[in-house]
Amino acid sequence: GCVLANRLSENPNVSVLLLEAGGLDNKREIQVPLAYVRLQFSEVDWQHVTVPQKNACLSMEDQRSRWPSGKVLGGTSSINAMVYTRGNRADYDRWEKMGAEGWGYDDVLPYFKKSEDYRGRGGDEGYHGHGGPLTVEDAAYVSPASLMFVEAGKELGYKELDYNGRSQEGFSITQRTIRNGKRCSTAKAFLHPVRDRGNLFVAVGKSVRRIEFEGDRATGVYVVNTDQFATGAEELIRARKEVILSAGAVNSPKILLLSGIGPEEHLKEAQVPLRRNLPVGRSLQDHVMVPLTFVARDFPVERGFTITKTLAESWSSILKFLLLGAGPLSTTPVEAHAFVRSGMEASDQGPDLHLLFTPAQGNKKFLKMCGFSMEEAVRLFGDIVGEERMYTGYCFLSGLLHPKSVGDVKLDTEDPLKPPVIDPNYLSHPDDIKVILKGLRIIQKLANSSAFEVFNSRGVEAVVSLASPHPYDSDEFWEQYIRHTPLTIYHPAGTCRMGGLDDPEAVVDPRLRVKGFRNLRVVDASVMPEVPSGNTNAPTIMIAEKAADMIKEDAA
Repeated sequence: GCVLANRLSENPNVSVLLLEAGGLDNKREIQVPLAYVRLQFSEVDWQHVTVPQKNACLSMEDQRSRWPSGKVLGGTSSINAMVYTRGNRADYDRWEKMGAEGWGYDDVLPYFKKSEDYRGRGGDEGYHGHGGPLTVEDAAYVSPASLMFVEAGKELGYKELDYNGRSQEGFSITQRTIRNGKRCSTAKAFLHPVRDRGNLFVAVGKSVRRIEFEGDRATGVYVVNTDQFATGAEELIRARKEVILSAGAVNSPKILLLSGIGPEEHLKEAQVPLRRNLPVGRSLQDHVMVPLTFVARDFPVERGFTITKTLAESWSSILKFLLLGAGPLSTTPVEAHAFVRSGMEASDQGPDLHLLFTPAQGNKKFLKMCGFSMEEAVRLFGDIVGEERMYTGYCFLSGLLHPKSVGDVKLDTEDPLKPPVIDPNYLSHPDDIKVILKGLRIIQKLANSSAFEVFNSRGVEAVVSLASPHPYDSDEFWEQYIRHTPLTIYHPAGTCRMGGLDDPEAVVDPRLRVKGFRNLRVVDASVMPEVPSGNTNAPTIMIAEKAADMIKEDAA
């Protein structure tokens, strides 16, 4: 939304209204990269929760997954982990083969570059933009343990590389949407610099309940105060040109469904008058990751190889952040990652595993934030959950890039104005578990490499204590562990999927127009034909950049 507000208001003859359900992005923790976990399940988060999962999340409260999503200017870019990842060339070429004409890699690369102001210490020539609104930096602070992760990858035969450049496969310190040590959200990058434009209007605390139509033409939206969504009086705001939904992969389909656009049977069940039968809310995909934590109980915390609460809250760290935009507070919890192949990937796909590394030990508060039942967390992770002491610890995560499990977003049929019903259907396809397991096996090799020897020599142990009928470290043991512990990587996509006019699973056409309607588009991660191979913030910004040009072309 912030990207579109900037680009469309460049024309002084066009007026643009940006509606934000949340508030201003002035919460202090938004600016502090390491504090991002404090934003989850706060007032700047929609606090979505999935339905109980049949095949996954067995150690979570009620077997539900928590789904943070930004309810603030800048959306989820204001509360995410700030990792800048575009995905793989093959992702976008597959999009085009699936009917998204004009969305191949060569078509979208210029839009990645257009938004970017790359300030890294290298980067493959020809693949990065300079001078764009969105700052992308290398880390001002990197924990020694994260450097060990990259060295371990090289020891296993992988390359260290610019994963947003010529090739994605390999190990890297993450590139981040951080500017001078502070978060660079889309609000900071695209909206704040142009707030004084006379043709740009921003209203916060306003939620769209449904769309107004005249025949097949979208003419406006009915809005209510967000804190009175179910009971407040509606106000109609008319649009002279277009209505554009950028509410994300959960709320964009919800608005369409409440407007009568969606699967006929579901709308009938929810008692919403049908306007057009389209597969809205289907094709939901999300990346999941499974953690494997290591603790070096005898390694002195004071050596600072990983990030602990004591280090982050020290006066030294606070002063470095406030004066220099540096130190541990200026880093994202995901300091390093890798894109690798499991051997099960399709022939036209790139790496299918995303290995993430965070140089910190998950404590009781973090596990509770992730949705773990505390009883289950103690059973899984042992005494570190209950202890106040912080050890030198670090966590690897095996992330699934190309999920075969597909879910959906629906209305609550008993009360459609309640929060939407989210079912990602995690791990319902057996191949998803097999790929994640391949990642855990690679993680074991990394943890036992000579790069981590400084920890291994001091009694590192994997923190896993699962009551299982299977022998420890057998494939069956880990498959059971995977079903207990999957976490969202916060990348829901596909619920208003883009495709050709003859594609029965498509909601929008390749120009992001809702099929069968005029003046109505969806521009966010919900239009992705498949979730790309990596974090979705950068691809969503690219989609908005490309959409802005298409909207201008169509208006001309």
